[in-house]
Amino acid sequence: MNNVLSIISNMPIKMRPDNRYEGRLTINGTRKSFYGGTKSEVKQKARDYLLKVENGYREPKKITLNEYIHYWLVTYKLNKIEPSSYTRLYRVYECQLRDTIGKKMIGNITTADIQKLIDEHANPVDSDVKPLALSGLKRIIHLLHPCLEMAVEENIISKNPCEKVVLPTESCMKTQTKEQITLTDDEISDFKEAALSKYKTTGEYKSRDAIILLLMMNLGLRVGEMLALEWKDVKLDEKIIFINKTLQSNLKNFSNTGNAQYSRIKNSTKTQAGMRVLPLGDKTLEYFEILQSYDERHNIKSKYVCATGVGTQNNPRNLQRSLNRVLRQAQISKNVTLHTLRHTFGSTMLRHGVSIEVISKLMGHSNINITYTKYIHVIQEQKAKAMQMVNIC
Repeated sequence: MNNVLSIISNMPIKMRPDNRYEGRLTINGTRKSFYGGTKSEVKQKARDYLLKVENGYREPKKITLNEYIHYWLVTYKLNKIEPSSYTRLYRVYECQLRDTIGKKMIGNITTADIQKLIDEHANPVDSDVKPLALSGLKRIIHLLHPCLEMAVEENIISKNPCEKVVLPTESCMKTQTKEQITLTDDEISDFKEAALSKYKTTGEYKSRDAIILLLMMNLGLRVGEMLALEWKDVKLDEKIIFINKTLQSNLKNFSNTGNAQYSRIKNSTKTQAGMRVLPLGDKTLEYFEILQSYDERHNIKSKYVCATGVGTQNNPRNLQRSLNRVLRQAQISKNVTLHTLRHTFGSTMLRHGVSIEVISKLMGHSNINITYTKYIHVIQEQKAKAMQMVNIC
């Protein structure tokens, strides 16, 4: 800032024939003029411009889309949105934009360029291009549109070339959005039996993580919520637990020190509605008690419910490995992920007659429309069964 003030104070300003004032500076090897009706106006324009340059701004003819995206991310997103959201934005830039249209000068990018990028990822011809589902294409637009809109605001480009880009319908795309699967009642029973299996020689449970997986399915927790759950949040006497934080994993480290990725506890859930108090049924209480007894026998001391064998906080990769082992033992061949357990909770509750309003609150969705959209297939399935029972005449 002091350097900017020093440059402005030494900037020569002269009166032009048209009675306007003009100040001139050489910035990054390029002459730049600033005009105004008064000397103060000229100085203010020069000051604003120099501050933008300090933040990474360059003139349109000198700046690529890559350079502007980086400037936009650092200036308008870094430390202003959740690290998980920032990481997602950066990975879109890194994977889909940096080595494609990112190399072009920002002023030369057209709607056709962006449309071509979208179409190439929707139906790749080149084997090196990764096909994306509709959600992946939307992420590209969710980065480019506001970024280029800011470029318009900052007078770098005259209009946003992202405005009229058309996303293809799913039926016209190579990769369809993955349908979230769920476990049937019989598979849930087999899963539970495998998760609670014990060694014949010692009578000890084969896996502590397997009990955690049963808790996730019984409570409908997100993976991050389970990993962040502390014993102080579990009130067994009152038969309730408090869900009030989440673990954000695989965040990109943008500092020059430390590991490339890191995890952090966010002292709130994914959404405000995610902050909730859940009642504990008898079986869920039993699973918590099994964990406590297991920890006493193995001298595991940790503030986290989802702990490792040495008491440290667990991670999604370890849990998925444990889930895969339980699935193999239960002879369930479906491609089940940790999120499948949460989805199974919602689907099973709905099939057993619990109202979608109650399910929405138990799962911490921000609004009931999200719940309805996620479980529309179950609702349609239930309607079909109901119609089979109806005989009007």
